[in-house]
Amino acid sequence: VQHIVGNLIMQLALGIPLEMVHKGLRVGLVYLAGVIAGEYPSLASSIFDPLKYLVGASGGVYALMGGYFMNVLVNFREMIPALGIVRLLIIILIIGSDMGFALYRRFFVPVDGSPVSFAAHVAGGFAGMSIGYTVFSCFDKALLKDPRFWIAIAAYFACVLFAVFFNIFLSPA
Repeated sequence: VQHIVGNLIMQLALGIPLEMVHKGLRVGLVYLAGVIAGEYPSLASSIFDPLKYLVGASGGVYALMGGYFMNVLVNFREMIPALGIVRLLIIILIIGSDMGFALYRRFFVPVDGSPVSFAAHVAGGFAGMSIGYTVFSCFDKALLKDPRFWIAIAAYFACVLFAVFFNIFLSPA
C-alpha cells in the first residue's frame, strides 16, 4: 500500500506540472514509455530481476521523474535561474531517496519479506530521460519533424525488442 500511495503522489506531483506546460499527450507518451520499459510485461524486471515482485506503477513514475529531470535541463534557460536550480535539486533528492529505499527494500529486506524489483525503477527512469529529452525539448515545434525524436524512439524500440526476444528465448523465469 505504501508503494502504491507513493507512486500516486509522485504521479500527481510531477504529472500535473508537466501537463500544464507540455499537455497531456506528450506527458502520456513519456509515462507509457516508462511503463512498457519497466513493468509491462515486466520487460526490464524479467531480464535483471526475474524472480522478484512488481508493485504499482514504478516504471511510469520513474519515467515522469526522468522526463521532469530532462525538462529542467533542456529548458533551464527559459526558467528563472534560482527556480531551475531548486527544481533540479528537488528532483535529484526525490530520485536519490526513492532509489535508496528501493535498493534497501530489494537487498536488505528480511528473508521472509517480499523483495521488490528495482529494475522497473531504473528502466522507467532511462526511458523517461530518453523519450522526455526529445518530447519536452521541442514543445514549441512539431515533434514529428525533429530527428532527435526518431532517434530516441528507434533506440527505445530496439531495447524493448531486445527485452521481448530475451524473454522468449533466454529468460531464467
